[in-house]
Order: sequence, then structure tokens, then C-alpha cells
Amino acid sequence: MVEIARYPEVVEAAAANLEPHLIAVYLRELAYALHTYYNAHQFIVDDADLRDARLALAVAARQVLANGLALLGVSAPESM
Repeated sequence: MVEIARYPEVVEAAAANLEPHLIAVYLRELAYALHTYYNAHQFIVDDADLRDARLALAVAARQVLANGLALLGVSAPESM
């Protein structure tokens, strides 16, 4: 969540300084953080609240990744 929350400030800094690479670097860091979290925790668990929270985190990360890629003019596939 900490990485996701940084998105607005990264976009603002990239725009203010005319440095779009800041968005690309941020997206790579976000993808790495999500990948690390996904490998460390099970997402499909019996506890419905925990499962829903973890899935909501993944959906939020997906949305931020898609938005960031769109800002850079890169298409994001729905699935791989």
C-alpha cells in the first residue's frame, strides 16, 4: 500500500520536472513490490476478510500500473 500511495507524488514530480522516466522507475518498483508480496503470502485463504483485502491490494496495484503505463503511452495487456 505504501508504494501505491506514492503514485500521485511520482506523477506530479515527473510532470513538474519533465522527467517521465520517474514514472517508469516507479512502475518497476511497484511491480517488484507486488511480486515480492505475492510470493510471500497466499491470496486464496479461508479468512474472507484477509482474502478480500489481499485481492483488493492486487487490483489496486493493477490499476496504478495500467494508469502509469497509459501516461507513458504503453499499452497494458489484460492478462498474460
